Amino acid sequence: MKKLRVGVIGGGVGRIHIEAYQALPADVELVALCDANETRLQEVADRYRVPHRFTDYRELVAAGLVEAVSIALPNSLHTPVSVAALEAGLHVLCEKPLAESAAAGQKIVEAAAKSTAKFMICFNRRYRPDVRWIRQAIDTGLLGQVYQVHAGWLRETGIPGGTGWFANKQIAGGGPLIDLGVHMLDLVLWLLSYPQPRTVSGDVQANFGPRELKTWHSYGAGTRGSFEVEDSASAFIRLAGGASLFLETSWASHAKPGLDDFFVTVRGTHGTVELYVPNYAWENTLTFYTEINGGPVTVRPHVVGQPADHFEAVADFVACIKTDSPPTATAADGLTVMQIIEAIYQSAANQREVVF
Repeated sequence: MKKLRVGVIGGGVGRIHIEAYQALPADVELVALCDANETRLQEVADRYRVPHRFTDYRELVAAGLVEAVSIALPNSLHTPVSVAALEAGLHVLCEKPLAESAAAGQKIVEAAAKSTAKFMICFNRRYRPDVRWIRQAIDTGLLGQVYQVHAGWLRETGIPGGTGWFANKQIAGGGPLIDLGVHMLDLVLWLLSYPQPRTVSGDVQANFGPRELKTWHSYGAGTRGSFEVEDSASAFIRLAGGASLFLETSWASHAKPGLDDFFVTVRGTHGTVELYVPNYAWENTLTFYTEINGGPVTVRPHVVGQPADHFEAVADFVACIKTDSPPTATAADGLTVMQIIEAIYQSAANQREVVF
């Protein structure tokens, strides 16, 4: 088979995309890397033996060297780079979130609709085996009618350090809601087959970041600069079909030292399933509650996973291209998530519910 030639734009988070492509069979070839930081570009390209190197994404897109790209850049760059790649006929795998705003994300949706190339957003948490178990439990009716979901991602000390763009409202679009909450929103919506939001009521707080407390120094050195986003958020969301979602997320809180856990509890008329993932764990994360013969029963499904959800997302992206199949995580999915996130910010600012 003809080799699929790919490139990665962004040498930070993009490294895991590089490793994922290089772990695939020989019919995929990583040939190009782009990063605006010349030093990092050369270091990463040398480490992974990437032959073609660019500091300007426009040069990579126009070079004719690749048929597909991964985009792993700050949020505000997702739209211009994705649109340029799609207009050049390149398939795109873009890191979450879709963009820094719904308006910017809409431009990607429109470009993807006009292009013959495929656009997929990297909602990699969908590929966890425990998450897939929950999806199957819902689809097969094991839970009955789902009526309530509680989901979140909470950190004790986890405000990103590094160069500071995570705390810059214009570049990032927000704080933990758009960084971590975006994963949880997609997980819940995907588990429920992406119902449309009906109403959103939200609140955001910034209690630690402005005081330069609880920064995740291991994320990278450097001065963070001004803190312009929230460090915690919560929301109540009504969904089409009758289910509701309570969402909470934080970069910082007074909690168990080292807390960096995410969770989803799905309550149905026949049973409840809890996913609890402490510090990116891959085993013993599921609990299922139901009744048998009139008595309560607790089941701990044995689902074995591997820390490779990014690898699975990249492999899925390549498979969509090879088989000419629709992407599993679409630009429309990403836009729905962004619309909910913006509604949470709007509700918090106006102190009232947002009706879709």
